[in-house]
Amino acid sequence: MRSKERLPALAAAHGRALALVPRILCVATPIVALAFSTPVGRAESMHEAIIAAWSADPEARSSQTDANAAHKSASALDAWFPSGPVLSGEYLDDHFIGSKVGYTTYQGSVSMPLWLPGQGSASVRNAQADESVARSRLKVQRLLMAVRVLDLTSAAVALRREIANLRSTQGLLDQTLSASQKALRTGEIAASDHEAIVAEREDVAGQIPDREQRIETARAELLTLTGTDEIPDLMALDGRLLAARVQKLDPRNDPRIELADALVGSAKASYDLAKRSYMPNPEIGVSLSRQEQYGSPWDTQFGVQFQTALPSSARNVPMLMKGVSAMGAANRDAELARRKVAVEYRQAEARMSSALVVLGHARATQQALSARAAQLGKAWSVGETPVIEYLRARRAELDANQRATQADVLWRSALVRILLMTGQTP
Repeated sequence: MRSKERLPALAAAHGRALALVPRILCVATPIVALAFSTPVGRAESMHEAIIAAWSADPEARSSQTDANAAHKSASALDAWFPSGPVLSGEYLDDHFIGSKVGYTTYQGSVSMPLWLPGQGSASVRNAQADESVARSRLKVQRLLMAVRVLDLTSAAVALRREIANLRSTQGLLDQTLSASQKALRTGEIAASDHEAIVAEREDVAGQIPDREQRIETARAELLTLTGTDEIPDLMALDGRLLAARVQKLDPRNDPRIELADALVGSAKASYDLAKRSYMPNPEIGVSLSRQEQYGSPWDTQFGVQFQTALPSSARNVPMLMKGVSAMGAANRDAELARRKVAVEYRQAEARMSSALVVLGHARATQQALSARAAQLGKAWSVGETPVIEYLRARRAELDANQRATQADVLWRSALVRILLMTGQTP
């Protein structure tokens, strides 16, 4: 399938994004309102973190340097001649040593290379195409850096919220453990029930250090990328951001597609330049010759010279075929890039949509299990239900909270990824 035939697929993906906005606004708003508050420190925004990562990225600086160099090359190639003048000179003397009889000749010339028909414009277009490739490559590098910051942020935010869930459950189990110790001393419960509570409490508490260590790893990587180890505020982004930019959500604006198109343009420009460089540049110039002879007045000659090499298939055909191969490879990569972007865009849409559904169910499940655990806790305290049932209820409540946390972070992460893929910065 050709590249142009792929455009309807990308347009269809754009339409699905438009249809997704009302669903996000309807589903996410009540979910966010139901979300329990988690005390967190002040963090920079995702926008600030991404901009800081861009400014510190050595790959981005390298691409910017390439773009500036290509721009200067294009400006320099927009000239009357392909290169500077060629100077040549000769000195000939046939005097025998010690004799004054003979000739002395001084000869010099200056010539300028000439553009072949259309070669100068083709050279400028080729340099401009290289500049376009460099600037598109810069955008792709920024996309990769932004995605890296997003992945680290998503992981850190999810871990931090999971820790909050674990600590909340640990606090409830601490209260249960305190009541269990009192009941054990008075003989109201069996030692096995008390040990079950201790084991559950320690298991929950033991999960916290591992998540804290993983957060520190993410913060260390964020420090190297953005210059600060503060975790960006991903949770501040919601469906309102998507609604405000819905008209710009077009996957055809993905920097990777732009780069692929720029590479196709560069290959075509290189081929066009090769076609117009079918022979070495001819040279035209002027020459001056002065001859001196013993006993005779000197003589001066002035003339025009022209030099050119004729075309050769041994030189031109390999050069043209190399350009043809480059165009074929560029068109292939452009098609693959469109397919990849279309798939990733649809995956991001599906991920965001499914995460919102999961989040809604997980919140409802968490509320029901929380109420059930509270009731079983009261029933256990008066001896009406086994402690194992109560602990299972607390564990189920914790699992529902963790699922809700993952879904809440996942749909916001998918939202930011969609914005980045459409050439925008959240």
